[in-house]
This record gives sequence, structure tokens and C-alpha cells, in this order.
Amino acid sequence: MTVLVLCNIGARDVLWDDQEIRPAREGGERLLRELERDPGQATRLRFPILEPCLRHLLMRHPQGQDDPPWQVILFGTDQPDPRHRPSDTLYFAELIARHLPDRLSGLRANFEAQRITGINPSLYDEAYEAFGRLLPERPEGFSRVYVILAGGTPACNMGLLLQALRRYRERLRVLYLPYGGEPHELRIGQQLIQAFREEAARDRLMEMDFARAEALLRELGAHPGLIALAAYAARRAEFDFQGAQEALDQAIREGDREIRAFIDRRLRHDLDPLFQSGNPRRRWEALLRELFWNARAAYRSRRYADFLGRVYRFQEAILRFLVEDLLCLPTDLAPHVREETLQRWEKGIRDNPALLEFLESQKVEGKPLDWRQIARPTYKALLAFAIEHGGRHPDGLPMVPERDRGRYRELLRRVNQLDPLVELRHRTIIGHDFVGVSEEDLRRHYAPRENEKVLDPVEGLERILKLLHIDLRDDPYAEIAAFIQARLSGDMAGRGSAR
Repeated sequence: MTVLVLCNIGARDVLWDDQEIRPAREGGERLLRELERDPGQATRLRFPILEPCLRHLLMRHPQGQDDPPWQVILFGTDQPDPRHRPSDTLYFAELIARHLPDRLSGLRANFEAQRITGINPSLYDEAYEAFGRLLPERPEGFSRVYVILAGGTPACNMGLLLQALRRYRERLRVLYLPYGGEPHELRIGQQLIQAFREEAARDRLMEMDFARAEALLRELGAHPGLIALAAYAARRAEFDFQGAQEALDQAIREGDREIRAFIDRRLRHDLDPLFQSGNPRRRWEALLRELFWNARAAYRSRRYADFLGRVYRFQEAILRFLVEDLLCLPTDLAPHVREETLQRWEKGIRDNPALLEFLESQKVEGKPLDWRQIARPTYKALLAFAIEHGGRHPDGLPMVPERDRGRYRELLRRVNQLDPLVELRHRTIIGHDFVGVSEEDLRRHYAPRENEKVLDPVEGLERILKLLHIDLRDDPYAEIAAFIQARLSGDMAGRGSAR
């Protein structure tokens, strides 16, 4: 096993005839010179912290003939402020590096003394930054990394621990030598890793990034039912409703009483409308709700290009829904029904002479509308006929009852107000160009007013759904995120107290 050992050197880490050396800087430098002249006097040195710690590690990880040498890095202070320089330990680190290896039979190691320069070692922020520069990268060089927390200032020990944790993660172990006791490992490294993972999971949940939250919850060892809930939300957000249902079944199967109660109260039948092909309007409403929540999450997490993609899809979906609902024309172009849809589409239009005449009089960008194309320009022309021109079905019944015409006019106006965002989408990386997009761009392209208040794009989408009398209810994704976070707090606190 290849081992890296990191240790701050303090004022009591080197003794001479069992006495502390004061002042540390002057005394350490003097001893270095004396021992260069008379190495035999080194037997009077004692290293009460580092020597027992290294012997402990050598017993735990005996070195074989073919094992590479360990790396031991000792950090001594070298302060810029003359008032504090007498307490510096840079020469203590060199004394240990030169004279401790001879006392550890069976250990093959490269000892290195490094100086902590340019900082006040009692300041936590400066110490943290310094160790970010001092620690070796070598991410694949060592199978185990030990930080010895004994000597050194509290700020330097904290800086060493946090930067080592940041750099070496699961390979890090923390060794401590209590006064009058024997060396033993602390679990602080694992506790901090768990805390970082928990915060990362919370951050992902706040951003509605359930796919990443699921992975982090697995690393945390969270309750299997919570992991399955995150998987459910991740798959549902991707419109993989079959995968979401399977994940929900798993959450029920592996969940405890509280998780099952949450599912029964909030999620058990949420996906039902999405699987019911026999009720197209109910399925459309469920899909539009999902798309709205999806778009809102993208906007709130500042994924603006993704948000524009959802706006484009939202507008098209609303237009399709209205065409199917008001004009009774099919719009599904899935491969298995495409030909049937095209035939029914053309027949439905030709069977209504007034509608056909209207469509053939329409132009798009100066060219005649190709109404056989089942797409946004044709949807808009169809809805203009139905809503703005009082269109009727072949049997003479109005496509939009008179009492609802005002609401549908307002609805169509708001849907058309999304056009600038759709055009912006076409110029971004998810469209046909490489134009960047910011929140300011979105607000500049979409700025309708309501009661003298400028609506943001998410509010605009919400108004459209309300005009359709589609119940948005409470956002299930927000409720899932809040539930997992609350449970995570309780579970992690319980785990900590159990230790």
C-alpha cells in the first residue's frame, strides 16, 4: 500500500532532553547546525507526536519488499510578521525530516519539510488558502492518505484537513494522538464527506435536478425509499412516465410508513391521466401541467436555453390541444399513426368548405399557406378561423360557443405573445444557431403587461393554462424535494446521534 502522511508541526513536536525548545525558530535553527557538526547528539531528540503515529501506521500497513516508499510531508510555519517569527516551526519540520527516519526500522519513506509562508497561521481563511497551494495533487499516486491532527495551530490543522478532504476524498483518514494516550483514527473525514454530500444533495433538490440528487442520495446511503422517490421525479421530469411508475412502485415497496403515507397522499394516482388514452382531453391537460412545471424548473435554475426549448414545445402543444379540442382535427404524427392522421386531417378540412376557403387565402411570409403541413403556421390559421372569425363545423355548430369567445381570444393572444421567445429559441444552440441567451434577453423578448405589471415568461405560461381552466395544483416536484430534504435532515441527525 502506498501511503501519504501529512502533518503540521507545532512547538511541542520536537523535544531536546525531554524539554521544549524555546524560542522554536532560533532553537530549531541552532540545533540543525549543531547536529550537522555532531550527528551523534541526535539521540537527545524526541518526537513525541509524529514518531508514535508513524509506528501506529506502520503496524496497520506493513511494507513489503515490493511496496513503494511512503511520502511524509511535514509543514512548518515561516511567518512574514517579525513579531511572530520566534514561534515558527520551519526548523522543527527539518529536524524531524532528517532525524526521525533513522528511528523507524521497517519504514521506507521519503520525508519532506515544507514551509507555510506568507500567512498568519492563526487565521483560518489564510491557512485554508495556503494548504490549497501546498498539498500535492497526485490524485492517483496514493491508496491511502493520513492527516495527523496533533501539532500545529488550530487554523492550520483545519486548513490541512479541509483541503486534504477536498483533494483526496474517500482515501483520506484522520489520525489523532491524545495527550497521554495512543494514536487512533477519527471519523471526522467521513463525517465531513457526508455533510458535503448532504449539502450537495440538498442543492440539487433545490434546483429540481433529481437525476443528480438520486446519485448523491445513493452515495449518502440514504433510505432506499428516498432514493426511489428521487428516481421517480427524475424520470417523470424526462417524461418517461413508465419509468417513473416503476420507480414509484419501488418507493412503495422499499419505503417506510412515512414514505408510503406521502406517496398515498400526494403521488399515488398522479400519473394515471398520462396513461389513459381513452380520455384525450384529460391526458392533454396532464401533459401541459408537466410541461409547465418542467419549464418553470428550467427558468428558476437559470437554464435559459433549455427554458426556451420548453416554451417552444409549450406553444406548439397548446396550439395542438386547441386544434384537436375546437376543430376536432388529429395532430398526432407518431410513425404508427402518421398516414391515418394525414388522411383524417385533409378530409376534415376539405369537408368544411368555409374552412378550406379561409386556409387557402392565408399567407405565411408572403407565400400561400400549405395547410396540408400539420405544423404551427397551420395551427395558428385554424385557430384564427375558429376564434377570430366565428368558424363553424360542417354541421353548422360554432367551433367556439359565443359565451367563451372572449376567453379564447385572450388565450390565443397570449399564445401568440410567445412568438418572440420561439424566434429567440431558433437562434440558440438548441435551435439553429449559436446565439447566447440570458434572463435579460428573455424579459426583453417577452414583456406583456397585466395591470401595469410586466409579466415574466413563467407567469405568461401560467396565465395561459388558467385561461384553459387547467388546474395547476401544487407542484409535485417541489413537494418531493421538500419531503426528501426534511427526511434527510431527520435521518442524518439520527445517524449522527447513534454514533
